[in-house]
Amino acid sequence: MEMTPFPKLLDRLERTPDPVEGTPPHSTLRHPRAMLDAIVHTSDMDGFRLDFEDFSGLSDARKGVFEYLTDPDTSVDDSDLETTGGSDALIHGPMGRGKTTSVSTFIARWMEVNGEAVVWRGTPQRTEWLPLAPWAVVCLPEGIEYKVQLAPPEDDSGFAETDFEPIEVDLEDIVWRVERYSDLDDLNNNVLMSGAFHVVYPDPKFRGCERITRQASECPPLEYTSVWESERRRHDPELDEEEPTPTSHWWFSWLVHHNVNEQRSMRTTWVCDEASNLFKHHASNDNGGLSTKIDAVSQQYVDFRRNGLSFVLLTQKPREISWMIRKKMRWGVTLSGTDNPTGSDEIIGVRPPMSSEMTSTWKLGRGLFWTSGQYTEFGWDDLPRRYKVPGKLRIISPEVRRVSAK
Repeated sequence: MEMTPFPKLLDRLERTPDPVEGTPPHSTLRHPRAMLDAIVHTSDMDGFRLDFEDFSGLSDARKGVFEYLTDPDTSVDDSDLETTGGSDALIHGPMGRGKTTSVSTFIARWMEVNGEAVVWRGTPQRTEWLPLAPWAVVCLPEGIEYKVQLAPPEDDSGFAETDFEPIEVDLEDIVWRVERYSDLDDLNNNVLMSGAFHVVYPDPKFRGCERITRQASECPPLEYTSVWESERRRHDPELDEEEPTPTSHWWFSWLVHHNVNEQRSMRTTWVCDEASNLFKHHASNDNGGLSTKIDAVSQQYVDFRRNGLSFVLLTQKPREISWMIRKKMRWGVTLSGTDNPTGSDEIIGVRPPMSSEMTSTWKLGRGLFWTSGQYTEFGWDDLPRRYKVPGKLRIISPEVRRVSAK
């Protein structure tokens, strides 16, 4: 996919009339904390670079952005970007209104401008990342057998010609690379790459998960029981039975790992599609200690940003996501086809600055990026048809299913 280089896009926005004011620059530059601050991730070291205007060793895109920020004739300077470390965004809108397409654009920008690793939460049920497959590094746990099928979507979201029988495919023929990881340390320290897009599938054996949470400060020890351990306990009369932990809970320890990892420091953006499936509202501890795990991530959240981890949650209904997570978030993205929040309607941890409803009647391809006190309209293009896959990819482990079915 070809995109206008970000420094050139900033120059174009300087000449683009604001949707409300009618004169340049665009509101993205008039209100830089609303969107630009969430895209351009900086560190304390970057602050020194900007102070001394020494951009040696930076990529062309990042150097161009920093040169823009230090140019006295532009609308934005580095003091307008208040955030150091990571950022976040809760992207919400109805089905079919561009959550996946818009976040694909943001993903490309985060990699271009910040050179960071982007990690998409892989699940057996959803593969909305498929348009990015030619650039994707799919990361699978070592020693687990997987079966990969291309199948028609089950929700009528595909094209008219997507009625076909599931076919087995070779994952390496579809994506850029397939990597295996042995545990959390191996994944975050050896497998993930700066400037690359990854789709990570969690480890059903939870290797390293409990150890990581014991190392973290202000984090309760989190417990995990694999399907193999659960089956062993079920057949051993001397052991108490334990229900298997849902494999998706692996992500809680993956997140905590960023606050205890001393071997590698790398900017990382985590994209969590259908976030309410993981961070359930009114979660209980009846299902693998879910409430405790959500609370643990909430307590670690501020340090995620400090350590360069950015949080991106996608959802149709924000209030189905636990308030323990939403209250920590500082940016909202409201897409067309749904009402944007106003006034005291706090769907994240900052009050929305919009005083009136705008987005419900907008056409597809428009949205609002907002934070405390500032908002801006933005748009994106649809993905070229050649990148759209007529169906979904099922990446499942027959071994896990066999053990679970016993």
